[in-house]
Amino acid sequence: MVAVLQSVTRTYVLQAIELFTELGRDGFLARHGFRRDRSYFVLHGGVAYDAKPIAGVAVELMSDWPAALIPGGRAVADPLRALGFDVVEIPDWQLEETILACDLLARNDWVPIAESDVRVAELSQLLRTQWDFAQYLEELRSPGSVHHKLEDLRTARPGHLGAAKRGGSLTRQVAAAFVSDPERMHALATALRSMGRLAEGDADMDLDEVPASEPRAGIDVVSAAEGKVIRRLVNVRERNPKLRAEKIAQSREQRHDIACEVCGFDFEQTYGSLGDGFVHVHHRVPLHFSGEVESTIDDLVLLCANCHQMIHRGRPQWLTPEQLRAVLDRQRVSGA
Repeated sequence: MVAVLQSVTRTYVLQAIELFTELGRDGFLARHGFRRDRSYFVLHGGVAYDAKPIAGVAVELMSDWPAALIPGGRAVADPLRALGFDVVEIPDWQLEETILACDLLARNDWVPIAESDVRVAELSQLLRTQWDFAQYLEELRSPGSVHHKLEDLRTARPGHLGAAKRGGSLTRQVAAAFVSDPERMHALATALRSMGRLAEGDADMDLDEVPASEPRAGIDVVSAAEGKVIRRLVNVRERNPKLRAEKIAQSREQRHDIACEVCGFDFEQTYGSLGDGFVHVHHRVPLHFSGEVESTIDDLVLLCANCHQMIHRGRPQWLTPEQLRAVLDRQRVSGA
């Protein structure tokens, strides 16, 4: 059957699209024995067409093979793309989206929220604006999809009595994070909402730092999520490069280097010309908590990558550079 799919021509695909248009979506699917596709869609002429049914009917028109016998997924998407069609896949829920959904649920005290609730419609509208092709796909982050994710999160909450729905490891980790550190996760959700556009380019915001089997995943996901949100804020809010340059210049004048102000690691000294000018510039009060503020040089501190991560790993809130330096000093003394 894969070979048959690969031999289908563009002409037969266009004929299938014409039939889809004549019969309407429901009529086309019913006649040929298909359900609505939930993964891949063909974008053509400003309309989204279910990829598997379109490919199946194209094969049937060309070869008399029963349309319903063809496979789905990439086995259909790749041949259609090879014919020059624009095929899109409904993306999995991203970390940003899951945080926003869980924030809505947590602020409702984890009580079920009806699909008809206006808050579900509002979140659906926000999420759909993040995807350029959402205008063609009514299923993408629809109120029904949002409601389904809310139920996944509700039943994934630690301590939930009853069977959990199939939400995946991301859903479980975000739900656990909201239980372990609700105020911090709510702050992250608020920061995400303030961005307007959650992600620039592709929405690659996975939890690679947090193994799915890690017992502390519900706690560590807070830091993982926070670090990624910070990186989004760096891009979206475009921190003042002039202020960064002034801070680095001040450090060179006063300290004669741009070493980490906590541990003393110096990228320039360690890596030579490769490390020229490289250092993390940290806001003492992270931007995702302070919101839009007028920063000054005194609000900034120079850190190495390790210390920057450790500052944001603090409990119950981020550490100050002074607090992290005290932690490091204690470790040095105890290891002496």
